[in-house]
Amino acid sequence: MDDSNIQRPTLTSLRDLELMEAYDPKTHESKYVMFYHITSDGDLYYGVIHNKTRKEITLAEYISALERVSDEEVYPLVPEGVTLTIAPDRLNETMAFIKQPGFVSYPEMKGTEFIPQQILQETLIMEQLSKAPHPSIVTYFGCRVKNGCRITALVLERLNQTLAQLSKTPDFYQLDRDAVFKAIESAVHHIHSLGLAHNDINPHNIMFRDGKAVLIDFGSCQPVGKKLQSLGTPGWCEETFFTSEAKHDEYSLKKLKEWLQKPE
Repeated sequence: MDDSNIQRPTLTSLRDLELMEAYDPKTHESKYVMFYHITSDGDLYYGVIHNKTRKEITLAEYISALERVSDEEVYPLVPEGVTLTIAPDRLNETMAFIKQPGFVSYPEMKGTEFIPQQILQETLIMEQLSKAPHPSIVTYFGCRVKNGCRITALVLERLNQTLAQLSKTPDFYQLDRDAVFKAIESAVHHIHSLGLAHNDINPHNIMFRDGKAVLIDFGSCQPVGKKLQSLGTPGWCEETFFTSEAKHDEYSLKKLKEWLQKPE
């Protein structure tokens, strides 16, 4: 098949790609390399190469394997009757955290509504939270919308270090752990007062703003009782669950309080 007429993005180096290598759990050998590129217009190109490690693949091979993914597969439509906050164009990746859909799961979720529904749900939650702000919840600047109709990313404040990362450094021992817990507990109770549950509280989802703890990642946050697409983090939930419940957060808060005294 002649693919010389297939349009592909112009790449100048491997830095233009997001790369993920999958390994066989038994042999630890590379199974395949997944990669993607997003153009300045928000077009997604995705590729997979089997039986080679990422070091063995040339830039030309990466480019040749890229295929255009249709917008409807990954970007949700803006719901009718919903007014979204559009993030200022000046907020680039050095000034803010641009959270895009979960493209890593595209091979497994291709042909389903999982990826677009995930970013749509989180966008709507952040819109709700932004109307009732809390100092210990990550700031939402708005979203990016392509062609006026499809959500392509959330734009959030850029924070530099998670509690999990901090726990691996000497600075952790100077941390006011009681203040950290109280800040997150306050954020969680605020979320609950809005009829929501976070459902994924753990040290990887806590960061810091001016030394004060901030709760992040609302990909699993939904109204209480609603079915979830994204589940909690192993080790931080009491049981396997499929609906949003305040009790999941209460368990995680208890676990967090214990962990802060003696991190794993």
